[in-house]
Amino acid sequence: MSTAAFIKANLAFVHAALVDARNGTDDQLHFVPEGGSHSIAWCLWHTSRVEDLVMSNVTGQPPVWSEEWADKTGLPFKGFGTNMSDDEAQDVHVGSIAALGEYQDAVFARTNDYLDGASDEELERQIPARDGTESVGEAISLHMMGHFNGHRGEINTLRGMQGMPTVMAAQGTH
Repeated sequence: MSTAAFIKANLAFVHAALVDARNGTDDQLHFVPEGGSHSIAWCLWHTSRVEDLVMSNVTGQPPVWSEEWADKTGLPFKGFGTNMSDDEAQDVHVGSIAALGEYQDAVFARTNDYLDGASDEELERQIPARDGTESVGEAISLHMMGHFNGHRGEINTLRGMQGMPTVMAAQGTH
């Protein structure tokens, strides 16, 4: 298995969990426990925006996110959740989970298309990072796979607090 195929397979698991996490009522998706900071809806928006920004940096293409997507979802055009205060994060309300899902799907498709053609040399290419540079593979592994699995855990905690099943509860049982 190539490195890109391995990354794509791992991202498929994370993406499937984020898609499954869309299930729930508006109240369930926006629930924030006392002393908490994020909702499931916030996690879905944040992870999609992060992936979009990482892949824009990797490909040199503009982000998928646009003012049109902001209008469709009811979310701010600027920002992606990083450096938000707890109060700011709690104020994020997704007006249309269906529209956010369409945006997520477009971002996931762009990532998959990129990985379909990525060689090991491409994944070793250095790109700008906060503190210098990092390889494309490092950017995807750290900012997408690792980071998103952390938010998947957060989503499962929020779901459990509400008596909801974890995302992908049936994974591995077929």
